[in-house]
Amino acid sequence: MQYTTSDIAEAAFLFMKGLKIIGATRKEGKFSFTFDDKLNGSSALVQEYIKSEYPKYDAAMRRIKKMLYNEQ
Repeated sequence: MQYTTSDIAEAAFLFMKGLKIIGATRKEGKFSFTFDDKLNGSSALVQEYIKSEYPKYDAAMRRIKKMLYNEQ
């Protein structure tokens, strides 16, 4: 089985948790990450990601980057 996401932060979380990336593409500015999910664990990991502080951290990082790039 495979799991695919376009969310970079989610992909980083899944990678950090041990899922193997078997494909990463960028097409017209949109990313796609495909993971080998032989054990079918991606669903539980995605729920763990959503319930964690990581999405808030990612959003804060994006806001800070936006501030930095808008100052130029």
